[in-house]
Amino acid sequence: MKGLKTFVSVAAVVVLLICVYSFLLGNKVFEGKFENESIGWYFLAKGIFCSIMMYLLVSVLELVREKRGK
Repeated sequence: MKGLKTFVSVAAVVVLLICVYSFLLGNKVFEGKFENESIGWYFLAKGIFCSIMMYLLVSVLELVREKRGK
């Protein structure tokens, strides 16, 4: 399960980085201006939520597996 937790943690960080990049791209930060676009905020919130849920899910599954093994 340790290998799975490592893989899911790396995947969660990648998902978060992709969504932060989409947020910055959607709000035109790379063009030197900041426009408050709702789609950019949506991707930021989605990235934060998905990355945290991926990590928490693998942690809960690890705990359930330990309890079943006892």
